[in-house]
Amino acid sequence: MPHILVVDDDADLLELVTLVLKRSHYQVTALQDGTKVVPTVEDITPDIILMDIYLGSTDGRNICKNLKSSDKFHDIPVILYSAGNITSQSIKESMADSFIVKPFNNAEILAKIQSLQPGR
Repeated sequence: MPHILVVDDDADLLELVTLVLKRSHYQVTALQDGTKVVPTVEDITPDIILMDIYLGSTDGRNICKNLKSSDKFHDIPVILYSAGNITSQSIKESMADSFIVKPFNNAEILAKIQSLQPGR
């Protein structure tokens, strides 16, 4: 069962996405605090990371870039999402594997995750 780390400072959205993923038979670790992403990734080594860009005082693009720049975690697919006006250039610079515009639907998230699962 693939393990997905979901990161969002919006508790309601985090709960909703977690529920959708669990119902689709994914193991899920949910985080509201962007500052805990790297230690959590070190601890659990998820198969995929699904992360909001705006995480209070942290930016998901910077977290993504740090992970993708590391020898240990560069292979973990990262899907960023946001409702903000995000440029494709900033997504490219973050080194994210994919980007989803909020609001999104469940099928869109599941399709993105399935397309990035290791071994596919």
